[in-house]
Amino acid sequence: MDMDDRDARLMNSIELDFADGVYNFALPLAQIDELQRKCGAGIGAIFARVIKGAHHIGDDVVLAPASAEFYALDVIETIRQGLIGGKRGMVDGKEIAVTPGTAHKLINNYVLEQPLSYAWEFAVSILGAVIVGYNPPGEAEPPKAAAGTEPSTSA
Repeated sequence: MDMDDRDARLMNSIELDFADGVYNFALPLAQIDELQRKCGAGIGAIFARVIKGAHHIGDDVVLAPASAEFYALDVIETIRQGLIGGKRGMVDGKEIAVTPGTAHKLINNYVLEQPLSYAWEFAVSILGAVIVGYNPPGEAEPPKAAAGTEPSTSA
């Protein structure tokens, strides 16, 4: 089985209940580049800082702040860039377009005055989707490679 078959159902974006609706969060290359520039680190380093102290138990993210190493900008900009890259949301049953201006307003209205743990949980989920992949609820788990085999990198 090649990599395309094995990961066919994994998504690199995620829809989350956020702020005043349900928003799609994605980090395409343009948003990854902006996130890296603003945070002064590569996406791998940002991911490592953000996930340290955060654990997934089932579908829940459990936070252990005493182990955390993220910077505030790591989590806030991940959400902002994720909103911009996701481009859409559903508010009061209506689909809306998310522009950089919309993302800025959502961050100002719903993130900046909250405890950082609020933003941290979202950042863990957004970065996890882009780095590891996300299997939406109700989707079958992607088949796993047999033990002791290397995944194929052929297209």
